[in-house]
Amino acid sequence: MKSPKLAVFVLGLSALVVLTGCSGGQGPVRGSAPEAMDSAPAIAPAPEKFEPAPGDRTAPQRDVVKTATMRITVADTVVAADKAVDIAADADGRVDNRTDDAGTGAGRAQSSVVLRVPADKLDEVIDELGGLGFVQNANTRAEDVTAQRVDLDARITALQTSVDRLLGIMRDARDPEALISAENALSERQAELDSLRAQRTALGEQIAYSTVDVTFTAEQAGTSSPQRYEGFFGQVKRGWDTMVDTAGDLILLFGYLLPWLVALAVVAAVAIGLAQALRRIPRLSSNSRSDSDKPPQIP
Repeated sequence: MKSPKLAVFVLGLSALVVLTGCSGGQGPVRGSAPEAMDSAPAIAPAPEKFEPAPGDRTAPQRDVVKTATMRITVADTVVAADKAVDIAADADGRVDNRTDDAGTGAGRAQSSVVLRVPADKLDEVIDELGGLGFVQNANTRAEDVTAQRVDLDARITALQTSVDRLLGIMRDARDPEALISAENALSERQAELDSLRAQRTALGEQIAYSTVDVTFTAEQAGTSSPQRYEGFFGQVKRGWDTMVDTAGDLILLFGYLLPWLVALAVVAAVAIGLAQALRRIPRLSSNSRSDSDKPPQIP
């Protein structure tokens, strides 16, 4: 009799254990949402599209060719040109061209210098050149060559790819005619590629180094830079030049004083004429008095 009761007790205990286990397994699921999220493994958020802040946005890099022209009046053109060359050298630049003209008796001495300076130092160089004398005019021009640079880069890349393919065809060619045709095509492509690369190099040079064309003009007409006289014959030439310059200065001085001399001569002539006229008046009056004092003559 005890065995059926024991079996019923065991079955009831087993059912209770099963029910307790099921209710424990469903507890976390029935919990609140925060608890469920805390128990779940962390998941990385989906990447968002990067949007720079308005202040952080930078314009795309542009390729600009800058050129500047200046005309400056100085006392000594050669000395000013030498200083301009030093300014370019200090800025890691160079001189592409220089011309010195001593001028003539009626013209002004001039020195022209073409400088190439780094583009980021162009403004600094212009300021230093302006301090060498009186700036008559200065002009700076900027040309955007971004499209030209992009086009050259694309054409160079395409031609390089074509050259590489032709080289591969020549390596695998078995037919002599195909090999000759590939060589001819390769020569044309290579020549065009070299030309584009030269253009790209020149354009890069213009972008990296700005051109500054400076013309120095003497302050006075007929003035030139002092010459250097060396040795005995140099001193003879110096004496001759000094005598010629002095004679020229005297001629110019005479020309400057000539109107004044003419005016003074006219004034002197008028004064002399008046003086002589004034001297004649007393003589005439004395003569008339003497004639009146004489007794009349009786015929």
